[in-house]
Amino acid sequence: MKLRVLGFFLICAIVGFSLIVQARITNGQQLYVSAKTITDYKTSIQTEIEDKERIEQLIVEAEKKLQEYEALAGGGDSELKGKLVEELDHYKLISGNTAARGEGVVVFVDDGTRDLFEGEDPNTVLVHDIDILTIINDLNRSGAEVLSVNGQRLMNGSSISCSGYTIRINGQFFARPFEIRAIGDSKRMAAALIGPDGYGTLLQEYGVIFKLTIRDDMTIARYTEPQNYKYMTKAKEEE
Repeated sequence: MKLRVLGFFLICAIVGFSLIVQARITNGQQLYVSAKTITDYKTSIQTEIEDKERIEQLIVEAEKKLQEYEALAGGGDSELKGKLVEELDHYKLISGNTAARGEGVVVFVDDGTRDLFEGEDPNTVLVHDIDILTIINDLNRSGAEVLSVNGQRLMNGSSISCSGYTIRINGQFFARPFEIRAIGDSKRMAAALIGPDGYGTLLQEYGVIFKLTIRDDMTIARYTEPQNYKYMTKAKEEE
């Protein structure tokens, strides 16, 4: 009997001691993990898995590219050089550093020559910078890949503004008439400008001279102005 009492007392003492230690470790507060915390952990784990898969894919692509170059190098310097020149030509084309060729449209715009109605504003039959901008925007929306105005290649940073009787494009001044060239889907671009609601049709109704010609093959000169990037640098992949 005394042994049972002593044993029960020891068990109570051990349990009590454990509770005291646990209370000290948690500062007397009950630990609780919310469902949101568990979800956040799951999301973090999934993100890490996706990043790992993406990195593995990049490694596979890099190894494939390396094997391609090694195979070209094994076949001779001329073959490797040809591959590098091909890639260089591609980047020069999309950056505007070389002339572009393909099907497209040529748009001719000039001031109107019709007689004005009594009290009519003369600006109605004159070409303005907004007219050139609208035509270019319509061409871009129709899938134009390369554009030029009076031989001046247009880039992403190109600007067009009115300056007296001339229009300023890429810092250079151009007087009427204006010839806009666009390489792309010629039929789609033509339909956008000379359709029932096209801007070219509207200009013709005002009396502005507007002509559009479809070309199966034409050339647009390269961008000749300096391209200086002071603030843009290559971004690193987000971790």
